[in-house]
Amino acid sequence: MLKKTAFFVLILFTVVVSSLAGEKKSLAPLEISDSTYPTLKVVYDWNLQGPEAVNQALNYISNHIKAYSEYSPLEEIEIVVVSHGPEVVIFTKQIGTKFKNVVERIKSFNESYGIKFYVCYNAIRAMGYSREDVLPFAILTPAGVAKLAALQEDGYRLVPAVVHNFKAVKEKYGKKTAK
Repeated sequence: MLKKTAFFVLILFTVVVSSLAGEKKSLAPLEISDSTYPTLKVVYDWNLQGPEAVNQALNYISNHIKAYSEYSPLEEIEIVVVSHGPEVVIFTKQIGTKFKNVVERIKSFNESYGIKFYVCYNAIRAMGYSREDVLPFAILTPAGVAKLAALQEDGYRLVPAVVHNFKAVKEKYGKKTAK
């Protein structure tokens, strides 16, 4: 009887180990190598729905920086933003006070990572603001779309910032966990 029990335990152990090994094979591969993220220059294209979307757009930049610091620490990245949509108002003294935390975050990205924020002067004027209304860390550019093209000509890779209601999609389709 002891031999049968030992044999059964051995079979059970083999099945469990085999199933665990099979689980590892079914995981999605995580691509990490010395060239996962090479040194490069990127320009984020901001044409957002309004100032409310800026914080989420900053999250994308934060994730970009985190990817380099975690997976390509020896590589460099230069990031600039061209803002040319309705979100440009966040760069004004009047509206910037309403979104103080987001504006502080923008300033922090500028100071800590050297990220330049180019703001379309055409869009600022279309919103009724003047040069005097713009926060001093923003760099006014006559036309945002022209700046995007010039930066791409200068070797910057275009990253469109498409902001979605991530939270709503997560609530609807995200993995449910027991509470």
